[in-house]
This record gives sequence, C-alpha cells and structure tokens, in this order.
Amino acid sequence: MLKLNRRIAAIKTSATMAADARATEMKLAGIDVVSLAAGEPDFDTPERIKEAARKALNAGQTKYTPVAGTLALKNAIKQKLKRDNQLDYEPGEIIASAGAKQAEANVIAALFDEGDEVIIPTPAWVSFAAMVSLAGAEPKFLPCSEESGFILEPDALRRAITPRTRGIMLNSPSNPTGAVYGEEQLSAIAKVLVDADLWVMSDDVYEHIVYDGLTAHLFHIEPRLKPRGIVFNSLSKTYAMTGWRIGFAAGPKEVIAAAGRLQSQNSGNPNSITQVAAIEALTGPQDELKTMLDAFRKRNALVVERIRRIPGFRLPNVPQGAFYVFPNVSGLLGTSHNGTKVTDGDSLAAYLLDEAHVSTVGGNDFGAPEHVRISYATSIENLNEAFDRIERAVAKLAK
Repeated sequence: MLKLNRRIAAIKTSATMAADARATEMKLAGIDVVSLAAGEPDFDTPERIKEAARKALNAGQTKYTPVAGTLALKNAIKQKLKRDNQLDYEPGEIIASAGAKQAEANVIAALFDEGDEVIIPTPAWVSFAAMVSLAGAEPKFLPCSEESGFILEPDALRRAITPRTRGIMLNSPSNPTGAVYGEEQLSAIAKVLVDADLWVMSDDVYEHIVYDGLTAHLFHIEPRLKPRGIVFNSLSKTYAMTGWRIGFAAGPKEVIAAAGRLQSQNSGNPNSITQVAAIEALTGPQDELKTMLDAFRKRNALVVERIRRIPGFRLPNVPQGAFYVFPNVSGLLGTSHNGTKVTDGDSLAAYLLDEAHVSTVGGNDFGAPEHVRISYATSIENLNEAFDRIERAVAKLAK
C-alpha cells in the first residue's frame, strides 16, 4: 500500500488552481465556460519585456545562474524596492525564485519549526496555511470581520499573540478580498508588532493594483520591524508575467541565505531568460502599469454594480485593490435546484460552474465558507456575459 509523507498527504490541491483546472477541462470538452476563477491578468506581457527575453535567447544566456539570481537582477530588485517602497536592501538580502510562491515557501520553511505558530489573518490566500503546515508549524487563523472591511484589528492581533507565536503573514492588497490597508491601519498594527518577538512577512504581490493610490510600506512606516521583516513580491500580476515564474524575497541576510540553501537543493536558480526579462520589467518604462490599472478600475466598478443586483449576494465593501471581489452569499444557503443544494461557498461555486458554466472559487479554503471569490481579470464583455449567466442560475434556486 502506498504510504506518503504525512505532511504531503494532508495537503489539499490549491482551491484556486483546482477551480481553474476544472474550467479548463470543460472548455477542452467543448463547453463554453467563462472563467472568473483564475488570478491571472488577461493582458499580454508588455512587448519591451518580451523583446528583452528574445535578445537574451539570441545571446545564448541559457545557462545556469547563481541559485539566488544574477547580481544584475538583484540590483534591479534593489532599485525597485527603493523606488516603490522606500526600502533599502543589499543584493545579499535578496533572493529571486520561480515565483513569489516559491520564495514564500522557502523562507517559511527556513524560519519556522515544530511547535511554532504563524498568524494568518483570514480570509487569506489558500497557500499560506499549506506552506506553514509543510514547514511543520501551525497556522493560527485570525478572522477579520466583514464589518471591518476584512482589515485586521490591532486589539484582536494583540490577543492572538502567544509565547508560541513566531510569525505573521500580512497581505495587502488582499487575495481574496481586495482589501487594502491604509497608512493609519498599518501604523496601528505596527504598534502591536513592534513589541512582539515575531517575524513579520509582507506579501506585496498586488501592490500596484490599488485604486486610491499607493500606501507606504509597513517597514517604511515602522523601520523597527524591518530587521525581522520579510518582503515578498512577484512580477506576475504587475507586469502580466504569470507564466514566466519570477518572484523574490528581501529580508535579513541570514534568512535569505537559509532560503538560498534550500533553493539550491529543491530547484536551483530561476529561469535564466526570465531573469533578463525581469530586469527590463523592473527598470524600464512603467507606463503599462497605468493602462492595466485603468482597465481594472473600470472592471471593478462594473462587477460591484452587477453583484449588488443579484438576490442573495451581499457586498458591503467595495474592493480597493487586486482584481477580486468576495461577496457574501449566505442569503443563498439552503436553496437548491434540480437536487443540487447550496450549503456553502464551495457548493455554490460548483453549482454556478455546472448550471451557468461560470467558474468561481468557493470561499471555504480562504477561511470564509459563506463567500465566493470572483476574479475580474477578464474583459468587460466576458464579465457581462458571466453575470448574465449567474443571474439566470441564481434565479432558479429556491428554498
């Protein structure tokens, strides 16, 4: 009988990737599915970035690089952190990986051990908890209320910290809620964290997809957190480079070195061609960021308006960042159609896929089973078609 490692055996497939995979299977079977599940911009990678990759290929830059990334890429990341976040890091404090997900997994594995707790404010991206569990540590979920706009409240944080707490993962703008922490809110959280002996991890993957202007970084607001802080980021969302697989972490040299040792054993360097493309992305003209943000802003307005028209859906807070909405669907729990009963966000997402051929992601694995996550990283035309279908499918549900 097959026996797997107990930690691997306990890990579920990523809910977001599973939802997208099922939608893809249906499309391959000839079913017209509108996907609102994937966290992937529908824009093409900017031409200047693709051209940098072509030049690298033609120049034969196809060999191994240093495990943690080339010095040229680290300097580009250093420049970006200073320009966008007013944070100073040296190349030895930076590691490039095959996406921010790998950087996060490696750093978490390097920092935490059996018996450690890592606070994860929820709703939260589905992979945070899995990464902590794989490290042998314990995810400690800290619910953030819908009434607060899914923002972590300082008093709740203070109460959650115990002698076993060794870390916290913060994510703004948030996947899945689109919540964005303002400077005042970050300052209040910093006052709690500065007195706590724990690692503060900041997932900044959606930092440029904000609708009311960039917020100062937590480690700039409170510099005393930086010596025990880790910055995670990616080029996937900002530059529409999801398939290129490039992200990075920045933090204390000893932590980054430990993550580098792990990376040297589990994968080696990130893709050599992607590293060259990433340098161009980070250091070249940033005009395309505004173009994409303008499109996301229009989609945000449309999706909020469409969701608020659907009986049983509730969206009290307008998302201020990322490209997700996270409506409360508790008004539909207990309804059914043709033998299919809606009991939680996951079952509603399954119903919408089967009945309306629209893929979404149930909120269960995000820590919010009365919600569904809807991505608006697709065209206005697709969004209108999807919501027309959702409205018709929801109208069929009855108590």
